[in-house]
Amino acid sequence: MRRPSVLVVDDDAFSRTVVARKIAKFADVVEAADGLDALSYLQTADFDLAIVDLEMPNFDGLDLIRSVRGHPTLKHIPLIVLTGNETRAAIDRALAAGATSFLLKPLDWSAFGEHIRHVLQLAHRAGHMAVHDNLTGLPNRALLNERLNEALTRIGHDELLAIHVLDLDHFKSVNDTLGHPVGDKLLQAVSRRLRALMRDTDTIARMGGDEFAIVQAPLRHPGEAEALARSAIDTVREPYEIDGQNISIGVSIGVAIAGHDTAGPEHLMRSADLALYRAKAAGRNVFRMFEPEMDAQMRARRSLENDLRRAVVAEELELYYQPVVNLERNEISGFEALVRWHHPTRGLVPPDAFIPLAEETGLIVPIGEWTIRRACETAAQWPGDLAVAVNVSTAQVRQPGLVQVVAAALAGSRLHPSRLELEITETARLVDDDTTLAVLRQLRALGVCIAADDFGTGYSSLSYLRNFPIDRIKIDCSFVRDINDSPAALNIVRALAALANGLGIPTTAEGVENEAQLESIRRQGCTEMQGFLMSEPLPAHEVGRLLAAKAGPPKAGSANAA
Repeated sequence: MRRPSVLVVDDDAFSRTVVARKIAKFADVVEAADGLDALSYLQTADFDLAIVDLEMPNFDGLDLIRSVRGHPTLKHIPLIVLTGNETRAAIDRALAAGATSFLLKPLDWSAFGEHIRHVLQLAHRAGHMAVHDNLTGLPNRALLNERLNEALTRIGHDELLAIHVLDLDHFKSVNDTLGHPVGDKLLQAVSRRLRALMRDTDTIARMGGDEFAIVQAPLRHPGEAEALARSAIDTVREPYEIDGQNISIGVSIGVAIAGHDTAGPEHLMRSADLALYRAKAAGRNVFRMFEPEMDAQMRARRSLENDLRRAVVAEELELYYQPVVNLERNEISGFEALVRWHHPTRGLVPPDAFIPLAEETGLIVPIGEWTIRRACETAAQWPGDLAVAVNVSTAQVRQPGLVQVVAAALAGSRLHPSRLELEITETARLVDDDTTLAVLRQLRALGVCIAADDFGTGYSSLSYLRNFPIDRIKIDCSFVRDINDSPAALNIVRALAALANGLGIPTTAEGVENEAQLESIRRQGCTEMQGFLMSEPLPAHEVGRLLAAKAGPPKAGSANAA
């Protein structure tokens, strides 16, 4: 801990010198002969405490106190008043103006020394906590910004500086599954490991939550920043043992490099944040260096996000419906509802351009609720028992109220529950969670069908077919597309269909585009098909024409007819 710095202000040179000598044993002391000199000192140097005589000519102690308390960067400095005036009114005026405490002259030197030490300890503790994270002891965001500003002013013409922004991968799952006390200990362990990588000239800070930042300076070339980022990833990914639990996490890092003539710290931090976003999109547990085009891409993304938020309110979204065909009866058994966005200036925005954005921003929840309601209203007007399938994201399943949304949509449309099918991806991840598993069971209790979408990809697991009663498997289009060109794809389709048939579960092959694929999925035992061979997705008003014109898959050569 550095020695504290104290300013002693008194117009009496003898009194001032005596006080200074008493304090010099445990603090660095600067003397000022009047209030104006004292204010000048305070504005040009850092002090932990000022000891002020109240009775001084011209600019007295009371004037100084008021000036300090009114100054934005000085107002937190403790001020101890020394006074020989024993009237309570003078002391009250000083305390009301902002004095921290007072001591009466003549001073009891033993009590004086103890009081000054105590105030300095409190000032140090308060000052430390103001610029350090309470959990890890690392500098906080405020101190990091200060260090970054200082580093930018110090680097030479042939030197560089790097700012690293770090975000722990899957830290939330540690808090959710093992509890916040374990999460806090993990953050402390991570901070110790990262701090061990720092040089004396570097600064590591905790920005809040599971986000850290590093100011690395000075550098000779960008490779030094890349080396530190790699070391941080390797260090963080090593397993931890906390309270008897073995924990493994990763870290994503965005890095921005600054030179002597680089823009200010705000621009630099923003650049590192953009690089961090790219690192997360790349699969996490990686680092990315900032590149100028990232800025333009992020502006375009924000513009699209703002437009999407407006579109949800302005009802620019529309549902299209793609038929599902029962291969045994050779007839349409239902439709899958697919969201389309008709942007007023961009035109038709493809789903792969806005659905991932909706999932990242949480807009998928209101979009999903609207989709369920609209799909039920439309399907209720179809003849017979034609079903409608709606995609439901994991975020929607985890959102409170999904069961109530589905129940209300069914009641409002008077659609029989058996005609609504909810297609859920990453089902294996969901059924490992007791809360979301309960939601899926409540949905089935309503009479709604549950389908495992894109089966065979991502987090699909065979074990949940036994543990959870899935009503349908949808085989991912990537396998269907390659079924006649790849023995591996053919064997996967064959195995999935055989497994589902053995369990009495229907299988829908997605993405069927030609007769050869259709014949292959028939031979492998798939019970339904969906794809452009039957029809591309259609707006609601064209579904009736399709039902009247077709009873099953078309012959070759009429793939997109409607």
